Amino acid sequence: MGYELTDHSRIDDVVAQTTRLTNAAFADYEGAMEVDESWTEWYLQRPGTEPELCQVALDGDTVVAQVLVCAQPLQLGDGVLDCAIIDGVATHPEHRRQGLARQLMERAHEAMKERELAASVLYTNPEDHPYEFYRRLGYRERARGSLLVGPRPEGNRCAAEEVDATEHGGALRDLINDYYTGWEGFHPLDEAIWQWHRLDPPVGPATVVAELAGSGAVSTVSFAHANLKLRTRTQAVAVAYDMAATVMNEDQVRSLLSSAPTEYVAMLVDNEAPERRWAESVGLQKQVSEVAMVLPLGREASTALEDHDPLWYVMVESVIGV
Repeated sequence: MGYELTDHSRIDDVVAQTTRLTNAAFADYEGAMEVDESWTEWYLQRPGTEPELCQVALDGDTVVAQVLVCAQPLQLGDGVLDCAIIDGVATHPEHRRQGLARQLMERAHEAMKERELAASVLYTNPEDHPYEFYRRLGYRERARGSLLVGPRPEGNRCAAEEVDATEHGGALRDLINDYYTGWEGFHPLDEAIWQWHRLDPPVGPATVVAELAGSGAVSTVSFAHANLKLRTRTQAVAVAYDMAATVMNEDQVRSLLSSAPTEYVAMLVDNEAPERRWAESVGLQKQVSEVAMVLPLGREASTALEDHDPLWYVMVESVIGV
C-alpha cells in the first residue's frame, strides 16, 4: 500500500483528521480519553506546536498515522534545554504493521535536528509494546511515574480556595516555577503556557486552587476535567497538576486534593517523589504506569543526562492531554 509522508502544513482539515485518528488509535488504551474537535483545535494551539514538526502519513487524502511534536524548553540535567515533546504517536488500526510509526518518528527526528532542538522527550506505558519500539529508536528511560486515582479525600478546605487564574497568575507561576526548579522534564511556566493551559481549555478554564498571602501564594494546585478510560469503566475525574507549596507534606496534599471539583481525583507523579507516597496515604491508588524517555539529539543533551538524575516532572498535557 502506498502512503504519502508529509507534515501538518500540507493538511487542510488537520483538526478533523487528527480527532478521528486519535479516537480510533487510542480507543482501547487505559488512561486515554475520547476527544472532540474543540479539544483537538485547542491542543494544536499548544505553545511550541509547529506544523512543520508534526508528521503524518496519508492514504489518499486521509491521515492514517501521525506524530505530534511540540518544541518547549525543558529542564534536563542541571540546565534548561530547548527540547521536542512527542505527543500523539498514533496509527489507525487498519494501517498498522506497515512501518509508518518508525518512518514518521525518523522524519520527526530530522525536523527536530533542523530546528536545532537538543533532545526528544516522550511518555509511554512501560508495560505496552510501544516501550520497546522507542528503545529501538534510541530512547532512554529516564524516570517512571504513575497515574493515581481515588475518591476526593476529606480534609480542611479552609486554607486553600478557588482563585482567579488571570488575576493571580503571576504569583502562582512564581510559586510553581520555584517549587519545580531542578525537576527534570519541567517546562518553566510563562504567560503563553499559562494562558493556553489554565484559561483556554475547551471544557472551560481549569479550576485553580490556592492559599494566598499578600501578593504571593503559599500553596496551589490546578484541576482539569477528564473522562478517563480505566480498566472496565470510564471515570469522570479532576486531574490534579502543578501542585506546589512553600512547605509540602501529607496534610498539605490532603488539603489541596480535598478542593477538587469532582468526586474523584487523579494525579500523575514520579514514583520516587514524596508526593506519590502522600497521595497514596490519602486514598489514591495506582491505575497506570508511565515512563519518561529521552533521545539526545546532540552532545549537549547527552552530557546533561550523564551526571544528574533528579525527580521528574510528569507533564499532564502530554500524558493525558488535559
